[in-house]
Amino acid sequence: HYGVWAGTPIGYRKELRNTATATPHIQLFFIDDTVAAGGAGFRHFTAAINVKSKDPESRLVFWYYENFQHSIISDLESLPQQGFYPIPNNQISSLEGLDFVRTDGLIPNILGGGGGQLLELNLPGPDNDILDKLNPILNRAIEDRANVYLFGSQFNFSGIHEVHMNQGSLPNFENGVHQDGAIIVQYGDHWEAVFLAFGSQRLPTDDITGLPQEGSTSLAVLL
Repeated sequence: HYGVWAGTPIGYRKELRNTATATPHIQLFFIDDTVAAGGAGFRHFTAAINVKSKDPESRLVFWYYENFQHSIISDLESLPQQGFYPIPNNQISSLEGLDFVRTDGLIPNILGGGGGQLLELNLPGPDNDILDKLNPILNRAIEDRANVYLFGSQFNFSGIHEVHMNQGSLPNFENGVHQDGAIIVQYGDHWEAVFLAFGSQRLPTDDITGLPQEGSTSLAVLL
């Protein structure tokens, strides 16, 4: 089920090899206000963050807002406690799903690329690949015990995945509108946001199905 999971990041592991069933991911470990069985501390959860696509165009698109300001912040601040909140949510009607194209002001000019960076998984040299970009963001959030808000799809009640754009893919992948993923981090004095997509995903998309429209263009080309 699509939604947002509010928690506190405590560590991560890089799983960077392609296998028969999985592409490279960062596994971000976090806790929330859920107490483990028997009251022995907090339950641990996992966010699976894609860092490479299985498509021949394997690069990811990375948008990073170091001082994120958007109306979604007030909705996140209003959540009563940490935990997973399905969207749509009967108790919190203002909480809406993210849509990189249709959520006003989320990624300005995304149909023109939105200033994103098209990044390989891992390259020699500093600050030039997706790992170089994500590592300091995650490390800082962990060190500061920041609040993290993970948009995506819950799996097995133990974690969240599809923390990336979920529209504009081929029909054999899930597509939809207002169900894009994100990593939004709350610090004491500011907010940050990371949005990810696959370079092969195409825009614009259908307003109902989220499938690429006829004549759409891949993000790799837009960038």
